[in-house]
Amino acid sequence: MKAKMYWIYVTIGTLVSLSVFVGAIAGAKEEERIQIQEEFRRRLRDSDGVYVYVDVIANAESEEKAMEAQYQTDVELELRNYGIKVLTKAEIEQADGRPRLALYLVAYQDPAYKEAYLYCFRIVHLEDATLVRNYGYAEGICWDSGLYVGRGKEPSIRQIVKTHVNKYINDYLTANPKKPPRPKEERMN
Repeated sequence: MKAKMYWIYVTIGTLVSLSVFVGAIAGAKEEERIQIQEEFRRRLRDSDGVYVYVDVIANAESEEKAMEAQYQTDVELELRNYGIKVLTKAEIEQADGRPRLALYLVAYQDPAYKEAYLYCFRIVHLEDATLVRNYGYAEGICWDSGLYVGRGKEPSIRQIVKTHVNKYINDYLTANPKKPPRPKEERMN
């Protein structure tokens, strides 16, 4: 149990340190925020779908697995509802850049708060990248929801995650507008 708590603290510490970056963005002038948003959208351009990866850290392993399955289903369903292709494990290996939408969630159910969780999550679109200085492999962040921290019951956490997924979907569809189907007379037989 001590090892589990250690990893929870390490993960929360990592997410909090990443929030410094997010704080810099939040503190930026409105014009700078618009430029950052445009850069995120530009990085999503010419995408042909995304693989969904969910990682949950919770009080118990069974709880982690159940939450991972639920959020995996929620995110994939939301993407498909908006016409975004969800790549399979086999397809991701063949896709340029191996685009991945990752949801990282830490949810700690404190006995003092009945049925409520203390939680933090972050959603990022990652793609493979090459470092210029030594041509080494790296994971590049193409889109980032920022770190979200709160307390609530699981249905409200799912709704907040869905809101952030919808922000991603909006940016994805802005960067990759759907082409309307050609009229029947223009189609080849």
